[in-house]
Amino acid sequence: MLVNIKFKTRKDSVIGILPLFVVLLIIVSFAMIVTVPVILATPGEWEKSQGIVWSGAGLWSALVVLTGIFNAVPA
Repeated sequence: MLVNIKFKTRKDSVIGILPLFVVLLIIVSFAMIVTVPVILATPGEWEKSQGIVWSGAGLWSALVVLTGIFNAVPA
């Protein structure tokens, strides 16, 4: 009786994480497109929500950089 054991390689995990970063980037982009104009258009909301906007921009930037790095890494 033969047992077929398949070990997960680095190539499998890199290919699996790239679509995850792309989906997260799309979700964060859509959220920023919707929320930032609403925050800027509502009187007095910018002062209360400024930290959220900057955090979202930082998250978006990090996802762009990580997606680029994982896309450039040879699989």
